Amino acid sequence: MKRLSFSEEEIKDGAPFAALSYILIFWIVVFIFRRDNGFALLHARQGIVISVAMLGSLAFLAVPIIGTLCGILSLVLVVASLYGIFLSLTGRTDKIYLISDIAQKLVV
Repeated sequence: MKRLSFSEEEIKDGAPFAALSYILIFWIVVFIFRRDNGFALLHARQGIVISVAMLGSLAFLAVPIIGTLCGILSLVLVVASLYGIFLSLTGRTDKIYLISDIAQKLVV
């Protein structure tokens, strides 16, 4: 994959919104206020994938054996979300394993 590069101004302008996009469904804020910022959109797409996966895993939490696996998946997704917040606040565009692959395929 080609390494993405954004201008310092674009990163500085989009970093707070990019970090916000990893918290539950606040990725919607990026699409409303920073639709023209590529850095924020990159992180918002990853935020969408994490949010959908989190909601899916929480839906099966009450099922006996599957619920345990979904609980573990939820913890992994929380860690991925925290890592995404770290990446966005430091201005980096590193890939989050599996999540960024799915996010690249999203058409938004």
